[in-house]
Amino acid sequence: MGLGRKTRRTILERKAQYFGTAALIALSCLLYTLFNQLSFNTDAGTAAFVTDYAQEDASFVTAAPLSGISGLEARFGLLIEQGESFDDTVSEGRTLRVFAEMSKVNKYAVIKGRPLSAENDLLLDPAYAKTNGISIGDTITIRGSSFTVAGFMSLPHYIYPLKKESDLLNAPGSFGIAVIGKDKYKSFETESHFYSVKVMGNAGTNADAKLEELKKHLKQQGTVILKWMNTDENPRVTLSTSKMDSMKTIGSIMPVAILLLTCVLTAVVMQRMLARESVIIGTLYAQGYRRGEITRHYLCYPLFVALGGAVAGTVLGLAALRPMLDYMTGYFNIPIASVSLSITHLAVSLLLPLGLLLVSVYAAIRRKLVHTPIELLRGGGEQRKTGFLERRAKLDRLKFAAKFKIREQLRSVPRSLFLLLGVALATMLLLLGFTMKSSIDYMLKDSYESTYKYRYEYMFNSMRQGAPPNGGETFSAAPFASGPGSPINFTAYGVISDTHSISLNNRNGKPIAFDRVVITKPLAERLNVKPDDTIKMVSKLDSRLYSIKVDEVADSYVGELLFMPLESFNELLGFPAESYLGVWSQQPLNIPDHELLSSSTAAEMRQAFDSLTQPMQAMLGVISLLSFMIGLIVIYVVTSLIIEENKDNISLMKVLGYRKKEVYSLILNSSAVTVVLGFLLGVPLLVFSLKAMYRSLADSAGIVMPVKMSVVYVGVGFVIIYLIFELSKAMSKKKIAAIPMAEALKSRAE
Repeated sequence: MGLGRKTRRTILERKAQYFGTAALIALSCLLYTLFNQLSFNTDAGTAAFVTDYAQEDASFVTAAPLSGISGLEARFGLLIEQGESFDDTVSEGRTLRVFAEMSKVNKYAVIKGRPLSAENDLLLDPAYAKTNGISIGDTITIRGSSFTVAGFMSLPHYIYPLKKESDLLNAPGSFGIAVIGKDKYKSFETESHFYSVKVMGNAGTNADAKLEELKKHLKQQGTVILKWMNTDENPRVTLSTSKMDSMKTIGSIMPVAILLLTCVLTAVVMQRMLARESVIIGTLYAQGYRRGEITRHYLCYPLFVALGGAVAGTVLGLAALRPMLDYMTGYFNIPIASVSLSITHLAVSLLLPLGLLLVSVYAAIRRKLVHTPIELLRGGGEQRKTGFLERRAKLDRLKFAAKFKIREQLRSVPRSLFLLLGVALATMLLLLGFTMKSSIDYMLKDSYESTYKYRYEYMFNSMRQGAPPNGGETFSAAPFASGPGSPINFTAYGVISDTHSISLNNRNGKPIAFDRVVITKPLAERLNVKPDDTIKMVSKLDSRLYSIKVDEVADSYVGELLFMPLESFNELLGFPAESYLGVWSQQPLNIPDHELLSSSTAAEMRQAFDSLTQPMQAMLGVISLLSFMIGLIVIYVVTSLIIEENKDNISLMKVLGYRKKEVYSLILNSSAVTVVLGFLLGVPLLVFSLKAMYRSLADSAGIVMPVKMSVVYVGVGFVIIYLIFELSKAMSKKKIAAIPMAEALKSRAE
């Protein structure tokens, strides 16, 4: 009973150390629970969605309607369904892509509301409806026909609704998708069609081989394929997958990093307490307490801290799960009927902190308890030893204040290491949002806006020849891979040699002419090629292997792209001379909708980036708060340890007549250099981590982003970190002021 009261009393006396540790554990468990339970639900929802609603394995567009679909299905073991869609300009800068209901492949899933029943029913994607203030039961007009919004839905091939495959961000304020009944769709004059293919069979079926057989057969039948895309290359699917995978990574790495940091902190705190209480431990031995009883007593400290922090963090994570899940299902159109909990993740969240802290503290306790009671009563069985770093440091020529501060850091390497890593982690979190914003700003202003000079883009649903519409500049595009089965996919553009719609520069900043083959820097890096090298590439349209010599590498991050003269493009792929698939222009062109596969404007990319501003600001706020909490807890706890260890010195300084300001400077400023070093360590660690994350994003979703870190943001980050340090110092001054001068005399008497 007495030992139990001592545990409570000690924790309450040193609240900063123990409650700070519990707060870090709660934070790590909150993040672990939230991200991993979120991933568990989205993974389960996506898997069910893909299976139950027949997500396509590939889609393609042909120059002429396909015949004999039932024969192709039986021959190759496929489901093939013709899909139809058109883009309706609802208002200036706002487009709605309307799909005809499909019955075999890519069936819609109702997220809220009811399925299509009446002729004029319509289903919308929830993000578009929310952004534009549309509710169930509202009436909207499409091409002169009125429709009633029956509900909100999701399509398996439009989980992340992008207008174009080359887009990086969805803009629900300017683009959305809708589904109407087939019979009603026929009343609109449109010739825009595509084919969705799903491979039938069990899990062992080689879907890629069957798709290649189909593609080869169509080619032999003389079918001209204008566009082909496998689902694993469709950014409307892969982008959501890659972002969810990133969420899993964050949910695994960040909480564990915080937890390991907490273990270091707990071990340091317990070592200091055991050293301070060595006489008490010796007395307990002398009174008949066994080693196991004393061990269990000191294990109660990490037990209470870990259990309290783990339970609080897990409960908070579960409380935030439903709102976060609602946000995710609005961001990615994934129907999730109910929230499920992973027992495994719950157990890990509750037991991992407990296990790690108990193991780390148990090791420290056992090292202390190997001494005899007499040794413990004499001060712990150990004499004060000068560490290697302290012995090697040449401090004789320095002033007393400088020597005191340096020795204070060198005498407790674990404590200094904890402070260094803690500040580095806080720095990484703080600069993460700023760096991502800098990278996105660079891509928008220095890449997209400087590269794409056109304002309007029109893609036709069939090959065109002859003069383009007045004011239009012709181009063609085709998808390629770097080899059979290669994960490196890119788009090749055929452009006129004197194009004014695309502008690229080499690494010296000089403009590049388009009378040659040009590839962008990200593609060159992934293929490991340089000018005058020859690359092999496989067409996604006919699976043929081509070889082409690279003449120039453009210093641009607009994507993994290849540009070549339009004449060479048509000759390479066997297209008719002077044919093209699209036009770029500076002003809107009068092209009938039924002739278009898609249309877009350069302003839509700006709108997509602008739509990211609000969630980006929210993310910056959350991350900044998180880094502030970690930094404050780490610095404050370390400062408390320094004060605790220097009680005698502080008391003696007061006896000797040191002013408060001098005492504060000696004790509280001793960690300033370590804080600065932690910040300097966090910057390169963040750059390294982001490069790895961006490489993973490029591999999984084909999005290439440079790591751009603004000097201004780095400066702001340093100011914030140092302000946290100053706040911690201000909070600790009361502790120093409360230490009486008699403390030194009491210590000497003992």
